[in-house]
Amino acid sequence: MKSLRRCVVSAGALALATAAGAQEAKAAGFANTNAGGEQGTVVSTNPMALYYNPGAMAFAKGSQLGLYGGLFIRHASYTRPGTPNDYPEPPDAQAANVGTNSLFNAFGGPSIGGTLKVGNLVLGAGFFAPFGGRAHWGKNEAFENSAKYPLAAAGVQRWFAIDGATTVLYFTAGAAYRFGPLSIGATGNFISSTVDVTTAKKPGGQPDTSQEGRSFLDAHTFNGSFAAGLMLELLPEQLWIGASYQAQPGLGQQSLKGQFSITSPAAGNLGPVAADFLETLPDIYRAGIRWKPKHAPLEFRVFGDRTRWSEFKSQCIVLAGKPCDVAADGSDNTNGGPVQAYLPRNWNDTYGARLGVSWWVVPSVELLFGGGYETAASPDSTLAPDLPDAVSIQGTLGARFQLTESLFLTGSYTQIQQMTRNNVGKSTLAENNGTAVLYPSAEEDAGGIYKSWIGVFTGNLEALF
Repeated sequence: MKSLRRCVVSAGALALATAAGAQEAKAAGFANTNAGGEQGTVVSTNPMALYYNPGAMAFAKGSQLGLYGGLFIRHASYTRPGTPNDYPEPPDAQAANVGTNSLFNAFGGPSIGGTLKVGNLVLGAGFFAPFGGRAHWGKNEAFENSAKYPLAAAGVQRWFAIDGATTVLYFTAGAAYRFGPLSIGATGNFISSTVDVTTAKKPGGQPDTSQEGRSFLDAHTFNGSFAAGLMLELLPEQLWIGASYQAQPGLGQQSLKGQFSITSPAAGNLGPVAADFLETLPDIYRAGIRWKPKHAPLEFRVFGDRTRWSEFKSQCIVLAGKPCDVAADGSDNTNGGPVQAYLPRNWNDTYGARLGVSWWVVPSVELLFGGGYETAASPDSTLAPDLPDAVSIQGTLGARFQLTESLFLTGSYTQIQQMTRNNVGKSTLAENNGTAVLYPSAEEDAGGIYKSWIGVFTGNLEALF
């Protein structure tokens, strides 16, 4: 165990590896603000309201059942120029920790929900995935056939992320009641959270290619949360406003229980040992307005959210049952050194705004248009390839078809373009104000150029009873 405590897990082993994952279209951080496409908003009355705004359910015309699926395609790249203070690379491995690597991943996943209307009361239940992601990075061809440094083929970003997956699943149930023009609702969530991450590592905390190994984290927990919302009809059949609150998973810090292990040519195979993975995810505030002009085949939706990513201050791997107490210089404050890795995040709250437009070219065909903007969560100081993040803009085109009197089919495509970020000389993961960060927080400098875009294909099938 003493040798295990001397080993550092790279920052990527802490990450909820992010991408346009099996559950999400990437928004700020790794929250999902695009489930359901244009059918998923704070002013929508379909079953997606169970997640976005429980109060909106009571404005549905009847009982409903909805299946919402997505295919997500993401491209991202990371270019690392290196710094003068980088750990020296071996003479025959000079390109191992500088250069460019990229990923191109495709995933898919569903959400499902149903509501039962009994007078002014609506009961509902559903399955959603509001946080999550997948990432599998490409290879550095220069080292793919290397006999001496084969692990360097995992790419320049490998000290932060090689392969990763996070899955946060919500099993939701709730109710809404309509009091004339006002409806209120609430839901409870049973949440399953899983993290599975592989990264590069070496003993001592420095990214030394000559002693490179691998770290593995597999952790899981169950917890709960709640949501509440309301909708007010200002003009009958024309104008509605809605607002909702979605609480944090676990209502605070989460502790995922699992196993952590590392392989190292210097220290051999260490673990697996029982470990806790600690983090705090955000709560979300949403509000919006929906306007349907009385004598035009149009509908306009304006809505936005504030996601309190400022709660996401760090991620920590610690021996099971031990505290994660890290000093300002990055060292472990607890006797015996139970902290295996600590990564400061210090993210910022994010703000998003979207505009949606529906145009009924004929009563049975609704064309959908949308656009949006989202701020970034990660500051330059802690931006890293495991959780790349940037200001993003998005646009949506789609159509909704009424197949029968009660059956509706929707298809859409959303392009999310993240702005290029350059934090060269601004990363504080290896050195902060001229002072080297100490174990167990020491990491490679993550300064570099980050680029990303995401394409989202959605298909929704809804039935009204």
